[in-house]
Amino acid sequence: MTCSTKIEILASQILQKLSITGAWRTRFLLHLFGLWPALLGRHNFVNLGRQGDFIEYTYRKHFDKPFDWLAFNLILVKEQASDELIIGVDPSYIPKAGKHTAGVGRFHSGKAGRRKPGIEITGLAAIDMTDKTAYHLEAVQTIDREEGESELAYYARIIEERAEELLKVSKYIVADAFFSRNPFMGRVVAAGFHVITRARKDISLRYYHQPKPGVRKRKWDGKVDLAQLDTAVFSRVDDLETPERCVWQGVVNQKSVKLEVKAVIIQELDNEGQIKEIRTYLSTDTSLTAAEIMRKYAYRFQQEFLFRDGKQFVGLEQGQGRSKEKIHFHTNMALTTVNLAKIAHYLDQPASHRVAFSMSDITTAYRNERLALHIFRKCGIDPHTPKMQAVIKELKVFGARTA
Repeated sequence: MTCSTKIEILASQILQKLSITGAWRTRFLLHLFGLWPALLGRHNFVNLGRQGDFIEYTYRKHFDKPFDWLAFNLILVKEQASDELIIGVDPSYIPKAGKHTAGVGRFHSGKAGRRKPGIEITGLAAIDMTDKTAYHLEAVQTIDREEGESELAYYARIIEERAEELLKVSKYIVADAFFSRNPFMGRVVAAGFHVITRARKDISLRYYHQPKPGVRKRKWDGKVDLAQLDTAVFSRVDDLETPERCVWQGVVNQKSVKLEVKAVIIQELDNEGQIKEIRTYLSTDTSLTAAEIMRKYAYRFQQEFLFRDGKQFVGLEQGQGRSKEKIHFHTNMALTTVNLAKIAHYLDQPASHRVAFSMSDITTAYRNERLALHIFRKCGIDPHTPKMQAVIKELKVFGARTA
């Protein structure tokens, strides 16, 4: 297939740099990388067996075998991304049932705003702030938690176990307000990272005591009132302010995690100049400016597009596997396909020529081309003639949103 060749060539280049034993395993993976974005219908074993080159049992067997998705995607990031990277951490709920399915429980669904039965994966992503995009690194299912281990402790363990590899990408971990407390922050900082996050509404910050002659020595100098800031500690950030917004920055102590943090406090004002809302952003790297902290945190949302594209277009939520090995393979296969498609069909173009990335159009082109080649083959038509290549080129964009 002409269209899938770009993904297959890219995947082949990465696989050659990994320690994969056996030509058969490599052949299967290359076939799967080409088939996955072209699959019609649901992304499950039944459809793979119907539309792929192997029987259903072969796909089930290979999904049970381990594959180093983190190493594969790290090579992609190293070769394709800029040096301006941060690491995003974000759990994602996946609906799934079955009393024999590994890891089924009740997990928070952001869409529903409550806990629902299913499974959960924690996505690790390298976010490129130059190209304004996110690359999937690895999805880890929430499973096999130790007795008494909290969710935050489990998420911290995921980072700790991969710290050596992740530190090669970036020392900055960016996460939402749920992660702005211990044990996550303390353990991740101890592993060598800096955390950038938004604070919870009940955040407790305290001033460091400024020694004065004749005053008893003490470590803290009172709690930070977010509406009445001490101007000896906090300074205004004029570059980020608007008539409806006051922005302050200062170095204080976060009481709940016992860490020194740079706090960026945004006070939203009403028409009368009164504070109507306060948002606080934190960074354990106190050398960052307020603008740098806000910029890094804003790019966290690029990871959401990975999950969106994975769920809508490449079957992230459609796996039939029940074992944790099959679930791990399926979720990472779906999200890695987004990586490959993005690099092969979007980032390969000069920045000035790029239009908005559309996973929908890429999968449409793959499916159209695969179907056209199948029909030509059944009719005994050579698809490699110039005339047929022109027909295929036209058919590929049939139904595309940007055609």
